[in-house]
Amino acid sequence: MKIEEKLKVTLVILVIILISLISFGGIYLQKMKFVENIIPDYQLGMDLEGSRLITLGVDKTKNTVIYDKDGKVVEKEGEGTTKKEEPVNPEDTLTEENYDAVKKIVQKRLDMMHTSDYTIRQNEKTGELYVQIPENTNTDLIAQYMAIKGKFTVQNSDKEVLLNNSHIKKAEVRYNSSATGTTVFLTIQLNKEGAQIFQDITKNYVTSTDESGKDNSKKITMKIDDSTLLETAFDNEVSNGLIQMSIGTATTNSSTLDGYVREASNITVLLNSGELPLTYTVSENRYVMSDITREMFYIPVAVIGVILVIGLVFLIIKYKKNGVLSAIALIGYIAVLLLVIRYTNVMLTMEGMIAIVITAVLDYIFTIYLLNLIKHQDSKTVSEASTTFKEALIKTLFIFIPVAVTAVVLCFAGWLPIYSFGMVAFWGLLLIVIYNLIITRTLVVDTKRAN
Repeated sequence: MKIEEKLKVTLVILVIILISLISFGGIYLQKMKFVENIIPDYQLGMDLEGSRLITLGVDKTKNTVIYDKDGKVVEKEGEGTTKKEEPVNPEDTLTEENYDAVKKIVQKRLDMMHTSDYTIRQNEKTGELYVQIPENTNTDLIAQYMAIKGKFTVQNSDKEVLLNNSHIKKAEVRYNSSATGTTVFLTIQLNKEGAQIFQDITKNYVTSTDESGKDNSKKITMKIDDSTLLETAFDNEVSNGLIQMSIGTATTNSSTLDGYVREASNITVLLNSGELPLTYTVSENRYVMSDITREMFYIPVAVIGVILVIGLVFLIIKYKKNGVLSAIALIGYIAVLLLVIRYTNVMLTMEGMIAIVITAVLDYIFTIYLLNLIKHQDSKTVSEASTTFKEALIKTLFIFIPVAVTAVVLCFAGWLPIYSFGMVAFWGLLLIVIYNLIITRTLVVDTKRAN
């Protein structure tokens, strides 16, 4: 083997070792007082990670409402006022139609917040919702946003509602970069009716001051439920039906910017999903452990590890130097596949774990075909060696193609376990071709050609 080929092989082996260390170990950096792994965590399904069971029930509380003598709601008791205890959800609103609408809106919010693995059931008689979602850093936020009523209003100083949810076409997050940093905006596109009403609002509620310079503008207030988003008057008439408000201030700090983006994104979830027709509360919020304990998980992993070691030893014994290089390449393939799964945020379930094993076996089969072709070559001509990889790939296509077609079909499945299997199998098969074309071919086929 020429010195250039030796250096090339050595470099490839070092790269495989580095990737394997990163994949199986991680990269740990000091952040503040803690050491953190900067490699993304695996996204585990509820069957592996456990889940949060959240029960949403119809709010049965009653509010004290004060009416004046004309029947208008007032804040304080006085002469001629009457006080009544009224339920948050009137009896005539407790219908199966409204219960179903709540379920659909909650489901829409879960999808918008990228909750890829969840189950949702409903008691059609009581309206109670039972939602099971993965346990992760976003779980508490998701639980909170499921139960928010999401009533959007634009009110004047007399609390008269000028705009509401029915006038919203779409809400989204936008950005504007300048010399001072990036500003995050929440934009609300109104429908035709809402755009006309908002244009009238911007003409009537304008910025003004009195002779002394004191602000006496007529202002409107934008709210979601009881939380104020914005209180403002307008300098110019707005005719495009677009409400735009900044979230925070311009910043160059990435963590601050991420916080503003999350805040704006969460508001868009409420605005785009619509207002709940009923008020719900979280009546239960508890963690449910996975049925698969660590001991149950480690046993099959250990068995697979032993089988893998036996397979690698077999390669080394039967194919000598080429077996050693192929064993190194196979370990590198598994390491790269695990990194791809982490960086593409594939949700791993038990079915996804099985797909990892299957793709590793397929790569092993391909390696055996390749090594057998090399071993039985009588001639060391360049032409024979250069076509070895292609021959091995063609011989294994009858296995790869059915699995590949199945994987692609399963990627579109709505049920997470099947989807997880399909995505892992898809990336695994794609990687078999690309990785072996670059790495295994360099280590084994090109080395054989150079001898």
